Amino acid sequence: MPDYALMNQCLYEGKAKEVGEMTEAAIAEGITPQEILSDGLIAGMSVVGEDFKHNILYVPEVLIAARAMKAGMAVLRPLLVAGDAASGEKSTTGVVVMGTVRGDLHDIGKNLVCMMAEGAGFEVHDIGVDQSVEKFMAAADKFKPDIIGMSALLTTTMNYMKTVIDGFEADGRKMKFAIGGAPISQMFADEIGSDGYGADASSAVDLFLSFMGQGDAPSTSTEVGGELARASDSGDPLAGAVELPKGTQTTYQILYWQDLPSEIKASDEYTEVKIELPTSFVERIDLAAQRLGLTDATSYSAQYRWGDEQERVGDAVSVVAALQAELEASAG
Repeated sequence: MPDYALMNQCLYEGKAKEVGEMTEAAIAEGITPQEILSDGLIAGMSVVGEDFKHNILYVPEVLIAARAMKAGMAVLRPLLVAGDAASGEKSTTGVVVMGTVRGDLHDIGKNLVCMMAEGAGFEVHDIGVDQSVEKFMAAADKFKPDIIGMSALLTTTMNYMKTVIDGFEADGRKMKFAIGGAPISQMFADEIGSDGYGADASSAVDLFLSFMGQGDAPSTSTEVGGELARASDSGDPLAGAVELPKGTQTTYQILYWQDLPSEIKASDEYTEVKIELPTSFVERIDLAAQRLGLTDATSYSAQYRWGDEQERVGDAVSVVAALQAELEASAG
């Protein structure tokens, strides 16, 4: 019997090789692909999604976990497809077409939503960036989706989402639309006739599930626009710090995408702190990835590495605050 708890933990920690091997071992034991998908992969990604939603995990960790999920899916997908063909039924939760709208080349957030939606059991077709209404329609004809997801990072491109929705309506096509991106809000979604808005990757997947009759739609009570996949400030985790004895020693590490800092974690004798650096750092990574062509999930997440473990005098909260200030100053 597979140890699904261990498989879930390996997926959570991003151990792609182990997840792939455990998936193969479960198949060899005669376990159905549907059970492995549900109990081994989807269950693990659901925990990742919840921790991402509550700022326990950030974008890099989710990308790495999603890469491990894909290692398991690489083993299961041929078996699931064969089973669908034999039964004449689909084993997926639903079909989603995802794309970044015309004029916008940003896709890190979109990629994250695609991976998390696949981890929730959806069949996902990513049509890429800079997509016109005609290309969305062609994808709808080809894949027969239940949901079309659109992403935009620029205020100059977000209005094209309405062009896509209007184009489908003018053609008499009924489709569920979900939108997201840094400048997007629920108010904007309502204005253009979108069926929903995802403030972050987990909320986007919750929205997709609600469209399929599986759970409630995510709350849209916040007024601040979010991204279909969050890559932004995580609030102020440094607030409410308690002053500790002088001489406290803190161990810290910085997470880099190539040579660009992304995240800081630190711990002293009393406290552990982890923060994601502000949006400007994420945008810098995004632009570098676009320039180098490292935008697919595997090549993008492979660029992350933790720097050497270092020490500094001070409590964890003050050390992280100082490091963030230094990184912001050096970034200009």
